[in-house]
Formats: sequence, structure tokens, C-alpha cells
Amino acid sequence: MNSSPDFVCDVCVAGKGLLGSAAARHLAEMGLNVLLLGPDEPSVRSEHFGVFGSHYDSGRVTRIIDTDLYCARIAEASIARYSDLEESSGINFFESVGHLAISPVKGYISDITNTARRLGVDFKSLTDDELVNAFPYFSFDDGVSGVYEHSTGGYVNPRNLIKAQSEMVLNAESEILAEAVSTIEKCGDFFEVFTESGKKVRANEVLVASGVFSERLIQGSQKLDLEICESTVVLAELREEDVIGLGEMPSVIFRHESEVEKGVYLLPPIRYPDRKTYIKIGHSESRPMSDPATNLVKWFQGDGDQVIADWLQSQLFSLLPNTSFANIKTESCAVSRSSTGRQFIDVIDESGIHVLLAGNGYSAKSSDELGRIAAHKIISGEVPDEYSDIDFELKYKRK
Repeated sequence: MNSSPDFVCDVCVAGKGLLGSAAARHLAEMGLNVLLLGPDEPSVRSEHFGVFGSHYDSGRVTRIIDTDLYCARIAEASIARYSDLEESSGINFFESVGHLAISPVKGYISDITNTARRLGVDFKSLTDDELVNAFPYFSFDDGVSGVYEHSTGGYVNPRNLIKAQSEMVLNAESEILAEAVSTIEKCGDFFEVFTESGKKVRANEVLVASGVFSERLIQGSQKLDLEICESTVVLAELREEDVIGLGEMPSVIFRHESEVEKGVYLLPPIRYPDRKTYIKIGHSESRPMSDPATNLVKWFQGDGDQVIADWLQSQLFSLLPNTSFANIKTESCAVSRSSTGRQFIDVIDESGIHVLLAGNGYSAKSSDELGRIAAHKIISGEVPDEYSDIDFELKYKRK
């Protein structure tokens, strides 16, 4: 067997999703020789037994307004670069249709409004009557109020965003290999990374950004304080006449009073790869998965939780009572959540592997900035000056 590597690079990025592709792009543009590794989307999910990505989607909510100033600042930095990334790559991924946050919970609306004011976001506060006038196709309960974010809100197409980041990686004369990583081994002052087909990569540094499948690549005596959570989404196919009627619909987050589900998010009409146009609805509070080592691949192969899907369907019909749907289907998704609610952008002392983990359900819109932070950490040993290393520090589960 030939022991020489198939690839040699400064940094090998394991994970070709939203976070990994963003980190690879920034590393490459900072002058490093990068190899980005990760499989392509499977053609038939139910027949695929390898790793999956939660980015197999055409619509994710993007907005700056948030109850958490930390999240809002990272989103703001990413959104500010959307236009340049689209222009440089030649790939469009952002639709600035606006974003609407609504709730009967006054504290929630107040927190969002305060964050918007602190960051100078272009927004408008709306009473329940103003919501009816501005968005006549929606039906909201009495007593709700809203915050509407104008040009910086809307949605991103995750598939196209990854294509744009990948195009920039190639433009910076780095490489991409559509294969999953099998193992990572520390060999003195460098790493050997093996793909599932047996290819070998020699890298000075390794960044693991493989989403919910990351921990299988990080062998160590301590378990990261991460939780794999399962989500179910509903895709409701629109008839052509309703596509036209909802042409100016924004993305929506509806925060409920109940702590059980917390609320739903809603995407406007989006044309998916099957050439059909769907409205997507999902729940804000994903649930911890039991025994991910056994159930994670099975979950991705399936159609999610039918009980949650039925609840989401009822929420959709309630919000859009005058809209008819040609067909409704469900899909599964999974996210990793950290105990801190922050991302882990750090290095594992035991192995020296860098990590970019814990999307926490909101990293799609912020992935470019999170990738930049990770790239900066690898190159300089610290996150950029406008952030604090402690915010991204790895946490481990107590034994």
C-alpha cells in the first residue's frame, strides 16, 4: 500500500456544509492552502446510510433582530457580506423579502426591539391592527404585535450559499473533495485525515465542522457538552394562483406564549429543486434525540415526527386560512445544541483538532461570520478582536 498522501494542505476542513464551507473560504482567502472535505447531497435520502447534512434545503430564515445581542451581532456581520459574496461568486442565495417577528409575549417583542435599536436595524414596530393591514393574507390572534425588519431580513438558500462559498474556495486556488472523512490521526506535528474511500490527506491543521456527525471524528477521553436534537418540518405545496398572491410574503417567526414548543418559523413561497413551490413551516424548539449513535441516520432517512407534523400543519392552516395547498409532505432535520447556546470555536487540547460546532438552530444566516471567526482562530490562536474567546470556549460534559 502506498503510504504517500493523496493531498497535502495547510488546513483540512472536515465538513462541506454551511459552517465548513464558510471557514474554508475565509482560510483560503487569508492565504492558506485548504482542502474542504464533505459528501454531496444524497439523491435518495431513505437509501443513504452515510453522513447527512441539515443544509439539504432551499430556505432558511435570515434576520438581524433577535432577543440575544450576541446572535444579532454575528448575523449582522454575515448579512453585511451577502451582496459581496453573491457578486464575487456569481451565485445568488439571499432573498431580501423582509422578516416579521410576531408574538403576544410583550417581553419577547421588547427584547427584539431593543436589540434592533442598539444595532441600528431598519425596522418597524406593528400593532395587531397594523399587522392585519400590512399582511392581509395572515390571520393572527388578538393581542399580538410585531417587528418588521426591512432589507436585511428574508431568507437564504442553503444549497446556493454553500455553492457560493465553495466557488470562492476554488477561486482562491484551494481544493474541494466530495468525500466524507473517516478518521483523523495526529502524527507528530501534522495530521493524517482519511476519507471513506481510503484517500489520505496530510494537513498541518484540521478543522472539524461536520454538524451533528462531528463527534464521531473527535475521539477523546472527554465528551463535548453537546446535544443532538431532532426537528420536523412541513413543506406545503402551493397552487400557482396562491404563489402570486403571496409574492411579497416575508419570512416569519411566531413566538407563542407556551414554553412547550415556543413557536414556529415560516418561509415564504420558495421553488425547490423538484420545480414545485412550497411554504415551509418548522418548530422553534427541537427535541433531544435519544441515542444518536443508533438513531441519527435513521432519523435523517425518515420523515420526522408525525405528531409534530400534524401540529405544524394546524399552525400553518391557522396562519394562512385562505390559502389552499396542493400537497403536504414532511421532512426530518437535526441540529446540535451547546450548553451555552453559543458556538464552539476552539481547539481540543487532547488532540489539537480545531472545531466549529453547535449551530444551535440559527447558524445558517450567520455561517459566513462564524466561518471567519474560526479561520481567525486557526491562524492567530484567538478569535477576532470584536469578540471574546470565552464566548466560543469548548465545554465538556461532567462525568
